[in-house]
Amino acid sequence: MLVSRLALLGVFFAASSSVFAGEQSDRATFKTLSAKIKAGKSAEISTLREYKLFPYLEYQLISKRPSLYSTQTLEQFVRENSDSPLSKQMSETLMSRYNEEQQWGQTFTLYQDGDSLKAECLQLRARIELGDKKNALADGKKVWMSGRDRPKQCDPLFKHLVDNKQISYEDYWQRIKLAMNRGATSLAKSLSKKLNASDRALANIWIGARSNPRDSLKKSAMKRDSAHTRDIVEYAIKRIARKDTDEARVYLQAALRKYNFDSAQQAEINRYIGVSDAKDHKPHALTTLASVPAQFRDQDANEWLARIALRQGSWTTLLDAVNAMSTEEQDDSSWKYWKARALEATNRQAEARPLYQSLTENASFYGFLAADKLGQPYRMLAKPTPQIENYIPALLKQPGIQRAFELLALDMKKEARAEWFFALKDRNPTQLMAAAKLAQDRGHHFTAILTLSRAKAWNEVGLRFPMPYESMIRKAAVEQNVSPALIYGVARRESAFDPNIVSHAKAQGLMQLIPGTAKQVSRGLGIKRLSKKQTFDPQTNIRLGAAYLETLLKRFNGNYALATASYNAGPHRMPRWRPDYPLEAARWVESIPYNETRNYVQAVLGYMTIYEYKLKRSESMVTRLSKRLEPITP
Repeated sequence: MLVSRLALLGVFFAASSSVFAGEQSDRATFKTLSAKIKAGKSAEISTLREYKLFPYLEYQLISKRPSLYSTQTLEQFVRENSDSPLSKQMSETLMSRYNEEQQWGQTFTLYQDGDSLKAECLQLRARIELGDKKNALADGKKVWMSGRDRPKQCDPLFKHLVDNKQISYEDYWQRIKLAMNRGATSLAKSLSKKLNASDRALANIWIGARSNPRDSLKKSAMKRDSAHTRDIVEYAIKRIARKDTDEARVYLQAALRKYNFDSAQQAEINRYIGVSDAKDHKPHALTTLASVPAQFRDQDANEWLARIALRQGSWTTLLDAVNAMSTEEQDDSSWKYWKARALEATNRQAEARPLYQSLTENASFYGFLAADKLGQPYRMLAKPTPQIENYIPALLKQPGIQRAFELLALDMKKEARAEWFFALKDRNPTQLMAAAKLAQDRGHHFTAILTLSRAKAWNEVGLRFPMPYESMIRKAAVEQNVSPALIYGVARRESAFDPNIVSHAKAQGLMQLIPGTAKQVSRGLGIKRLSKKQTFDPQTNIRLGAAYLETLLKRFNGNYALATASYNAGPHRMPRWRPDYPLEAARWVESIPYNETRNYVQAVLGYMTIYEYKLKRSESMVTRLSKRLEPITP
C-alpha cells in the first residue's frame, strides 16, 4: 500500500513539474516573440495559440501595422476578446477604420460611454453623418474647448466645427486662456495663428509672460485696457506671485490704477496671492484670504484659509472657512475633525461630539485622533474580516483573472492591472474584497490594496494592511532601534509592498529610496558598493529605509511628524515649514504646504498605529496617536 501511495505521489509531482516546465517554456517563448514583433521582425506566433496570453501577441502584431489587416480581422479580434481590455483598445482602431470606410452606423454602435477621447471624437463625427448634426456639433465644441491638446482623431470633427461656423473669434481667445492656465504654451501659440496680426502679437506677449512676466507688463500693446490685456495682467501677476507675493501686490496696486478690473477678477488675483502666502505660512495670509468674498473663494482658497486660521489658532475664521465649503468637502475627515475642534474651542462641545463620534468609525489618522478626544478605544482595529472565501473559486475560473496572474508572472504590471480590473468591473464590494484576498494570498499585495480601494473598503484592516517581510522588518527595527510599526507604515505607503516599484522621482524598492540617499545610508551600514540589484533586494532595501528613518528621528529628536515629513519631502524643507512658536503636531501636519507630504504624514502615522496593533496583538499596548504626536518647536 505504501509503495502504491508513493508511486501515486511520484506521478503527482512529475505532472506538477511538467506543468511548471511548460509554463516556463511558454513564458520564455512569449517574451522572445514579443521582442521580435516590437523590433519589427517576423514572428510565427501560432505555436502559442493555446497559451493564455496569445491574444497579446495577436494584438501586438495587428497594432504594429493595422493597415495590413482587414476590417473583418479587426472585428473578429474585438469579438473573440470581448472579456479583455484588449478588445476595448482594438475597438479604437476598428472605429478609425469604420470612419475611413464611412461606416458611420458601425462606429456609433461600437462606441460606449466612458470610452477614450479618441473614440468619442470618432463617434461624434459619425453622429454628424447620421443626422444628429446639431447635438453632435455642440458636444464636439465641448471637446474642442480645452486647455489640453486633443488627439489627431478629433481633427475631422474639429474641421466640421469650423466649416459650420461653430467656433467664433472669441472662442479662440477663450481656449488660449485655458491653455495658458495649464501651461500649454505650444497649444496657445498654435491657436494664436487664428487671430489677426495685432491680437496675435498680444497673444505672444501672454505666452512670453510665462517665463518673463515683468517684461510682458511693459510692452506697448499692454497700454490699452481690454478684456484680453486684463487677462494677461492677471496671468503675469500670478506668475510673479509664485516667487514673491509682496512684489505681486505692488504690481496689482499699479494695475488697479490702470485697468478696469471687475470685482471677480480682482478677487481672483487676491485669492491666488493669499493662497501662495498661506502655503508659505505668512501671517498676513489670513487677512488676505478672509478679505476675498466667499462667492469668489474656490475649494483651494477655503482650505488654505482654514489651514492658516488653524495654524494661527483663529478658530472662528476656521469655522467660517469650513462652513463655506460644499457639503461633500465638509464631510472629508480632515475638515470634519477640525470643525469639531473649532466648535470645541468656541464652547460648542455639544455640536462637536457627534462629529468626533462619526470619525471614530474610521481606522485613520483623524479617526484615531477623534477617538482620543472622546477617550474611546480604537474599535476599528479589531474589526473582523467578512466571510469572502466562498467567492474565490468562481474568480479563479475567470479567464481575465487567469490572464492577470500570468501577466504579473511576466512582470507586465500595467497590462495585468488592466486585465484585473476589467474582469472585476461589475463586481460588488464583497466580491472585490474576495478578489483582494485572492491577490494577497498569491503575494500580489499592491494589486490587493488597489482592489480594496476600488471597493472603498477603507476599514478592512485585516486585508488592507498585510504583513509581508515580517522577519526582515523586525530584524531591521532591532538593528536600527526603530519601531517595526513605523517601518511597516512607511513601506505600506511608499510601495504597497511591491519590491520592484520605481517612482517618477526614481525612488526604488519597498522603502522607495532615492539612489543618492540609498548610497549615502549604505556606507553607514558597511556596504561598500551598493548595486542596483541590492537596492531592490527586500532585505537590503528594508535595512536602508530603517537606517534612514533612524537618522531622521535622531535629527528631529524623535519627532515622528517631522521625521516622516522629511522622509517624503526631504529634511532640507523642515526649517522653512517649522513654526516660530511651539505648535500642536496635528495642526502643523495639516498646514504642510505640499498636498502629497501632508497626506503622506497622516497616512504613515495612521498606518503605524494599525501595524503596532497587528504586531502586538493587543489594543491596550498600542500608543495613542495623540501621545505619539509631540509638538513642533521652532
